Amino acid sequence: MGLTFSNLFFVKKGMFPEEKQHTHEEHHKKVSWVYYSTIVLGFWLIAAPPTFDYEVPAMVWNDLVAGFLLIVLSYLALKPYRLWAQWCVVFLGVWLFIAPMIFWAKEGAGFLNDYIIGTLVVAFGIIIPGQPGIKLFAQPGPNVPPGWSYNPSSWNQRVPVIFFAWVGFFVARYMGAFQLGYIDTVWDPFFGDGTRRVLTSDVSHSFPVSDATLGAFSYILDVLFGYAGGTHRWRTMPWVVILFGIMIIPLGVVSITLVILQPVSVGYWCTLCLTSATISLIMIPFTIDEVLATAQMMRHEKKVRGTSYWTSLWFGGTMEGGEIEEKKNPETLIGHTVKESFRDFLHRPWNLFAIMAVGLWVMVAPAVLGYSGSIENSNNVAGALIITFAVIAMSEVARSLRFIHILFGLWLIAAPWIMGTDHNVAMWSGVAAGIILIALSFPKGKIEDQRGGFDKYIK
Repeated sequence: MGLTFSNLFFVKKGMFPEEKQHTHEEHHKKVSWVYYSTIVLGFWLIAAPPTFDYEVPAMVWNDLVAGFLLIVLSYLALKPYRLWAQWCVVFLGVWLFIAPMIFWAKEGAGFLNDYIIGTLVVAFGIIIPGQPGIKLFAQPGPNVPPGWSYNPSSWNQRVPVIFFAWVGFFVARYMGAFQLGYIDTVWDPFFGDGTRRVLTSDVSHSFPVSDATLGAFSYILDVLFGYAGGTHRWRTMPWVVILFGIMIIPLGVVSITLVILQPVSVGYWCTLCLTSATISLIMIPFTIDEVLATAQMMRHEKKVRGTSYWTSLWFGGTMEGGEIEEKKNPETLIGHTVKESFRDFLHRPWNLFAIMAVGLWVMVAPAVLGYSGSIENSNNVAGALIITFAVIAMSEVARSLRFIHILFGLWLIAAPWIMGTDHNVAMWSGVAAGIILIALSFPKGKIEDQRGGFDKYIK
């Protein structure tokens, strides 16, 4: 049958082959306990406002209505072909992350309660049972994409992202607790009062919601989307991979850029903000590969079967060839992942580490050499961007991005004349850093893995 977007939410028995319907019904029967669990969570939400003495009326009504809807939708979701109800349970869980931000919840208990319940609802709604209707739509195929030497959706690839996303969530939630008034002070070990000044600055107040809490929301979605789907999700759940990539790659770069602009726009550095930006940056190289594999699959579906990108995005597809990867023992997963990550780290090109060192020097040079003004602001921004793109280029898929450092090098050489400076030491520091940066941009380093037809673009 031809699939349309509405089929993602509305299907009827008899629309699919009997074998698929039987598999779907058996799977739903095995995981139906999740909806009984979300019914209990609905009652928990309803009981929360009087239990924790909510101060904000909007939060009271939010939890009462959300709890009632969660009970009703979970009951309806017990029927295997009511995909719309199963999706609504997931959307309601995501809403519980958003509500405390929009309503500026004054009580920490309400904020924490909604985040805990929201996390559990999303976990019960899409992580444990899988995407609603996945057994009806998923096609057989390989775990390892054709022409690839590894599986980009393996847990080895995803566990580091999930770990760092959890760390980022706790950092952002702590800053959000200060902005929402749950705590009176905020810790900063290096820049004194810097974190407090940044979190209370006009830039932060220009957001309609707490920007730190918005960061926490982004990180918790990274965590949940990191868990969602199996080791073949690059072809069975493309929308999850693409959304996961959008949240981590472009949004991560935007968040990093906002943080590095702090000394320019606010006049202070913030240790916790820098920590959050570093975490966002580290996650990017682990994510690019999976997005590439999904893009290759969608292009294959379009070219070979004439399936539109829109249909492939929501219903997935398959590819001939590849390998069916054996499942690893989950008891050794974390240890194996740590070893693999450490090995990968040691095999990254030496010149990228050197580029990062140059970027760090560019940022600290004004303080070390004693100059300020517009050239200092230029160094802060350029240095941070140099480090950002060096880390992204650590991924073999994005290795060609190292050439962007040639532009940064040219800017460092030209900046003293364009922006003007009376400090000879600033001028020669920039010229030297720029020349070194350009020279370091050319070595490609060893490429260890294969990624099908994309290998020819890794220059």
